[in-house]
Amino acid sequence: MAPRLLSLVLAGGAGTRFWPASRRGRPKPFVPLAGGRTPLETTLERLSELSEPRDIAVIGGSHLARLTRAAVASRPGVQVLLEPEARNTAAAIAWGAAWAAGRAPDALVGVFPADHHIPHPRGFVRAVESAARAAADGENLALVGIEPSRPDPAYGYLRLDPAAKRGAARVLHFVEKPRPATARRYCRSGEYLWNSGMLVARPRRILAELRAHAPEVWDALGGVLERLAEGRAVARRSLIRAYRRVKPISFDYAVLERSERVRAVRGRFRWSDLGSWDALAEHLPLREGNRFRPGQRVLGIEARRNLVWAERDKRVVLLGVDDLVVVETPDALMVASADRAQDVRRVVAELERRGEDDLT
Repeated sequence: MAPRLLSLVLAGGAGTRFWPASRRGRPKPFVPLAGGRTPLETTLERLSELSEPRDIAVIGGSHLARLTRAAVASRPGVQVLLEPEARNTAAAIAWGAAWAAGRAPDALVGVFPADHHIPHPRGFVRAVESAARAAADGENLALVGIEPSRPDPAYGYLRLDPAAKRGAARVLHFVEKPRPATARRYCRSGEYLWNSGMLVARPRRILAELRAHAPEVWDALGGVLERLAEGRAVARRSLIRAYRRVKPISFDYAVLERSERVRAVRGRFRWSDLGSWDALAEHLPLREGNRFRPGQRVLGIEARRNLVWAERDKRVVLLGVDDLVVVETPDALMVASADRAQDVRRVVAELERRGEDDLT
């Protein structure tokens, strides 16, 4: 019988590369980028194949309480864990692992970002089940890596032990956003997977690795985490005080890149982390040579390879322009060169510098 799986959905972050659709008060998981539903909604639907609603927890910021509760309202039993402060993924996963250990000590816990696009969930489910088998003995942290479909320099990569031909392989090295030529070499070698950020492990193993490798998190949160893992109640004010002392750091840097217990299974399914507007383009409908939001009325005349995403129902006309990203919301319009899509976060930084916080 397969171990019970408790699923943690990470639904925080700023999503600055999807400005102006994504804002601090409505980040990427809550924006229907690729269709009528949000990434968070489709994530919860996928996880219903792996976990009962009562075994799913959405972790997000307190400032997103209303949005998060509204997103899970149609799925009774799904838990909402609201972080007092944004402290990156190490703190969020630490809290979620302690919650899972206190709820079901003998279960496995899965960590799943809320902003991924996975059009065919069956392969996703098989890969998570494979990771669960690799983590069931409580010794390993099992990642779901994605077999690269192209040499994409915008992704992080995992280098696997080439001696492991089947099943979970030891992760030898993490590489963040390699140069294009390096990414091409990685894909030819067959030894690298994209790092999806999806993880399965025993919750106590996660806490043990945090204690061993992440003093930035454990020194501040350890006492609270241990009480939660034992199933004891923790006052909200204690969690707030502990969170304020945590150094913001990602789980990858704090634990995965420091641990010898990291393994990865091969995910053979279509996947995107929807990291920028250009990454979204391939998942949007193509008409007259341009990509557009589903339902958008677009007229393209001598226009190619543009992306149009507008919230309001209006006719958008493209005349004699190529390789643009055009995004319109009720209070902002952005026109950018497609090859600068990764730089959109600079717009947010400049707006903040100018004191236009109402637009960020």
